[in-house]
Parts: sequence; structure tokens; C-alpha cells
Amino acid sequence: MRPSRCIAFLMASVLLAGCLSQGTQSTGRLPLSQDGEMVLFMQPMPQETMGLRFVIEQAFVLHSDGRRMAMPLSFNDVDASVLKNAQRQLAAVILPPGLYDGIVLRIKSAAMATEKGYMALLVPEDSIAVAQPFEIRPGRASALFLSLGLPDTNRQGIRFAPLFTLSPATRGPVNLTGYIADAFTNTLTVFNKQNMRVVDVIATGPGPEDVVIDTQRRRAYVADSGDNHIEVIDLLKREVLEKLRLFLNDRPVALALTPDGRTLVAVNNGSNSISIIDALAMVELSRISVGEGPTSVVISPSGLKAIVLNTRASTVSVIDLPQQTLAVTIGLEGEPVSATVNRDGSRLFVVSQNSPNLSIIDLSGLAVTHKVFIGAGGLCIATDDQTDLIYVGLAGTSEIVVVDPFALTIIDTFYLGGRPAFMVIEGQERRLFVTLPDQKKLNKIDLISKKISAGIAVGQGANTVSFLDER
Repeated sequence: MRPSRCIAFLMASVLLAGCLSQGTQSTGRLPLSQDGEMVLFMQPMPQETMGLRFVIEQAFVLHSDGRRMAMPLSFNDVDASVLKNAQRQLAAVILPPGLYDGIVLRIKSAAMATEKGYMALLVPEDSIAVAQPFEIRPGRASALFLSLGLPDTNRQGIRFAPLFTLSPATRGPVNLTGYIADAFTNTLTVFNKQNMRVVDVIATGPGPEDVVIDTQRRRAYVADSGDNHIEVIDLLKREVLEKLRLFLNDRPVALALTPDGRTLVAVNNGSNSISIIDALAMVELSRISVGEGPTSVVISPSGLKAIVLNTRASTVSVIDLPQQTLAVTIGLEGEPVSATVNRDGSRLFVVSQNSPNLSIIDLSGLAVTHKVFIGAGGLCIATDDQTDLIYVGLAGTSEIVVVDPFALTIIDTFYLGGRPAFMVIEGQERRLFVTLPDQKKLNKIDLISKKISAGIAVGQGANTVSFLDER
């Protein structure tokens, strides 16, 4: 089963400024169309660079014909101590299709920490070319990774003589990767869930609000709210296979897939409906009207029921998937924003805005049977399939509360340090992944110690995170 997502606020489209032939900073608010994108990441700094700081004055992308195209930077003041264990996006630029030879950097200043403070270093007079051939294709994104090394002579604290290298995206095992949907950058960010580093970027349509994964077929389904499409991505090739166009103003914001991978349910927030889709043929089989403002959907482990959260209507709609009909609508207190089903599919747990209670719905009797006080500001929820424990993220206190579903009480609480927006439990390592949009972070949390074991920087439009073996 897939934990439901929280409400995501769609961002208005704006025009990209500048001439493409000169390179344009990527806002991601428009689809790539006939252009492509290069996304550049600064890799974690090695130990020999500790104490180093330098400023990049200018950066360019080098076309194979010798042209230089300006590359706007996300940041230009590089502090090696800050990037010791952290990877960070350095730039994202829209480019015309073609072959490129790498990038060019011009260093403005550099300094090395000493016992008496920072000592200025001499910097190269000429620009530094960093070679790595890559191709920009229409509608596609290319990820590059910039690493820094220092020769022994540089460590004497006289001259900054950096050894920059560029590396292309890698193709590691699919079962070691996670996927972050970012509605602001129009991308799926592919990352290694073990070392928490980005390994690639996949361009999507405008406003990807949700992504679900078919583990058996190694494909992802993405809800592009900006152009009313559901697209299918081959996770091995990291390419878009096909797209299904929904109705005008459907604005799909959430997806759920049956366990057999054959039926996909799309929540259409703009038309107060859901689409039931043959996931293999990518054909819409039927659509069902639900309550006002649907934002999320959960499918039972049996694959027989889909439960839709209607936020503005303060209801949930229970859908009979084999019959493709609305079975019942259940009223709730507050506005439901996130839900999860326990491992045997007998109970649904719902958190709602404006309600301090966790609502528990019996999916056989189709009625609310219990309420558990958790505190105000519930935003997201996930179930541990091994223990049946419920994890709820609270916005107001920046905490996660752990609820025992049998004793119907909170048994643990741990502080996040930021407002949680989405959470999912990854199955192999049994780690809880939580997005913190205010901090632009995705944190990996050990379920036993309740401590953050690693993190990764994400964009401001990061909505959902998916794995092949999530819970």
C-alpha cells in the first residue's frame, strides 16, 4: 500500500526569461518542449579540502562548436566544511539540443583557514575548463556531477590550483534508488537511498504532484497536474514511455496503484473526480465523481477498495474497484489530508486539518469507530507493516507521534526540527523518509533510534518520495 500524500499547492506558471542560445536559468515552471536541461551538482568535498573557501565569479556551458553559454548558479560561495558530507545542486540551465564539451569556471577568490584566520590564496588568472562531453535532447534532462581535488602543492596554502572533474549520471541498481517528484522543477530526482546522493534527474511534464511505482514492471506513473497528463516512465532507461491525456481542468494531484499493478487510480482535484485507468494499456476505463476538493487516495492491500480523501468536503469516498462504483461516502471532522491502511486492510487511519484527532475507519462496516488524540496540525501519515505502528507528522510542533493502533494511544514522540509534509517507510532498510519543505530537505530516520541517519537537499516543490519497496 502507498501512504497518501499531503496537500500540495500548485504553483503558477511564469515565462522563462532570456534567450535560449545564451542559456536560461531553469525555473521549471514550463515544460521543456524542444529544449533540454542540464542540472549540475557539486559533490561532497574530500578531506584534503577542509578549511577551503572559494567564490565562483562566472560559469559557462561549453558547446561543442566552442560557444560559451552563461550558466546562472544556485550559489557561488563554496565552503568545503559545509559540503563535507553534503551534495548540493550548483546550477540548472535550459539549453538548446546538441552536443556539449563540458563547463567553464572562473574563480574570483579563494582562502584557506589557518590558526590566525583565513589566508587569501592566489587564484588562476584564466578560466578553468572542465571537460565532460554530454548531449542535450529535446524534453530531456541531463545530470552532471562536479568534484574537486587539490594537488599537494595547493595544500601548502599559497595558491588555489583546483582539479575539477565532471561525471555523468550513473545507472545503479533500481532497487537502491528513490524518486522525488518536484512540481517546481518539473523533474523526478533519482537518488541512492543508501548514501543519500542524487544520481540522475528525469524531466517530466509540468507540475508533477505525485509518483507511484510498479515494482514488478520497473515503471513509474507520474501525475502532471499542469497539463492534465499521467505519464509512464521506464525506470531502467529513465525515459518517458507514453502519456495519457485526461480532461481539461482535471488537474491530477495524486495516484495509487493496485498491488497487481494493473489498475491505476488518479485523483482529479480540478474536476472533483477520480479516473480508473488500465495501467498496462494506459486507457481510462471510467471516472467517478467524488466529494469537493479530493487530494489523496489509498488502495487497500486486497486491491478491491480505493479510499479518496475529499479535503474541502470533509469526507472520504470509498470506491468499489471491481465494480467501478462509489460504495459509500463517510463524513469526518476537520478536513482529511492524509491516510494509510493497516497491513490486513481492515482499518483506515486518517489525519485531518482543524482536528486534533486521528480518525479510524472500519473498512468492513464503513464507519468511523475510534478517534485518538494526537494534537493539532496532522499533515502526513505512514504505517509500519512489520509492527502496524502508525507514524503521524504534526506541522505545529514539528514532531512525529507514534500511535499503537491496538492500544489506541501515543507511545512515542520525536522531534524533526521542521514541518513534515510527506512520509514513507522504505522496506529494505526499514527507514522512515520525511520531506521538510521549509528546510528543503529529505531526511532518512532510523525507526529504532528515531534519529536522522542521513539527509538530502530537495527543491521547494518536492511533493512525494517513492521506492520500489515502500510501505
